[in-house]
Amino acid sequence: MSKLKEMKSRTGDIFQGETVDQLAHRIIEHVVKWRNLDPFSDKQLYTILEKTESILKPLPAMLEIEHPLTIVGDIHGQLDALIRYFDAVGYPPKVQFLFLGDYVDRGAKALEVSLLLFCYKVRHPHMLHLLRGNHECMKMNRLYGFHEEVTRKRGSTMWRRYQNVFNELPLCARVGQRILCMHGGIPQNYKSWDSFRELKKPKTPKKCDEGLQVDLMWADPTQDKCNVFAMNMQRAISVIFGEKALTDFMKKLGLSLIVRAHEVSQEGFNFMFDRKIVTVFSAPYYCGNDTNCGAIMHVSPSYEISFTVLRPRMILTPENTEVVRQMENNYKTLMALSPDPNRGRHLQPVQPAQLAQLAKSGLKLVEPQKK
Repeated sequence: MSKLKEMKSRTGDIFQGETVDQLAHRIIEHVVKWRNLDPFSDKQLYTILEKTESILKPLPAMLEIEHPLTIVGDIHGQLDALIRYFDAVGYPPKVQFLFLGDYVDRGAKALEVSLLLFCYKVRHPHMLHLLRGNHECMKMNRLYGFHEEVTRKRGSTMWRRYQNVFNELPLCARVGQRILCMHGGIPQNYKSWDSFRELKKPKTPKKCDEGLQVDLMWADPTQDKCNVFAMNMQRAISVIFGEKALTDFMKKLGLSLIVRAHEVSQEGFNFMFDRKIVTVFSAPYYCGNDTNCGAIMHVSPSYEISFTVLRPRMILTPENTEVVRQMENNYKTLMALSPDPNRGRHLQPVQPAQLAQLAKSGLKLVEPQKK
């Protein structure tokens, strides 16, 4: 088609006869290659938001997903990191993904990150699953960067429209029969699995701060003296929970592992309480001033668990010499060779003791294959 005919075939910035699936495909190809949404109109982005909302709306607050599965923690607008993960392990629908929330705020390309994920959800709704993090709540993304970014790039009406999509995101996911995933942590006021099956998605800022939903998006494990549940004084919302609370929760529901995000981990992932719970944090070099790695977690068909870990990229300058040196010291314990040193991608080696500890719960921790 000639350029003139192509221009004439447009109606309101939508190609005449183009389906939403085809539009989503074009957006994916452009964002992955060029890292922006510049060629696409507001109307096209609204089309993707509307379709994403319609896909999410019928979903329950708790998803039930089968493995194999790759689990992704906080991304926070770090588009380059997200695409590096896809490059390392495969793009949907080749790989089934579960994202644990916090797609927006902090990083510079939250609009591109969220639209890219929404487009994959439109094209492959059964191979990419999205949970809600605390930053997908209006009161958070109004203050921590997303509102400013979207208003600058597209206008405040687009930001408000986003909240309708965020309100339809599920809050947790049961993987097989043994693993429960959420953004924050375990809730204190549950009774049984019925508490999760009957859970409603919060549609207002007030509802986000009530009931099971606030804990699923905000709660943190703690190794302090607290063994059960206590007020989360550091965040001034939700609860912290200790090993006894976690053990009782998992025993009552017949679980072997809790997977959550919500907290920065220096290595990208962190086990606690005899490997009963793992934090997965996927934004390397968080906020541009932390020396942390990012990681994603893989669950095999036989419940084998492995991780792909990204080293943060940083160009050495006279001003950041000390930070780069600190980064390199942190990586001395990462014994596995990078499959692509120029991309700075690492796979986390696994200690033998970890295998034995996880085997007790029916899960296996294995060293991932190099990509």
